[in-house]
Amino acid sequence: MALWLLLTFSFDPFSLLLGAIFSLVIAMATYDLFIEKGEKIHQGIFPRFELFALYILVLLWEIYLGSFNVVYRIITMKINPGVVKIRTRLKSRFARALLANSITLTPGTVTIDMQDDYLYIHWLVAKTTNPHQAARMIKGNYEAQLRRIFH
Repeated sequence: MALWLLLTFSFDPFSLLLGAIFSLVIAMATYDLFIEKGEKIHQGIFPRFELFALYILVLLWEIYLGSFNVVYRIITMKINPGVVKIRTRLKSRFARALLANSITLTPGTVTIDMQDDYLYIHWLVAKTTNPHQAARMIKGNYEAQLRRIFH
């Protein structure tokens, strides 16, 4: 859709509708190229859409709260940066990627790398070096909600 807007440079309602239709057709035609057959998400675009919508709302709320925390930490210089390796129990690659991106979107944390079941996270305020406690703090509610959606 972004490419359509870039090429047409028009926000006319008919142009937007036509772009949305073409974007949907292209997404449906190329769906099998990007999602593996073993993934549960392959059974439908989002297996539990209502839970996914709730997940997005929770993510937006966490981003909002996290931004105030990061601003406070930067102003007061109460930071303790660190990198931690955490394990995720999500089986789907797509769900793990969503978890990694959710962690990155939350201010104060960045997913550096994702290898199999492990995520390497840089966080602004490393409160512990224990990987289990760090995982619980960083993943928060995200992993449990993604497990309900995709497994």
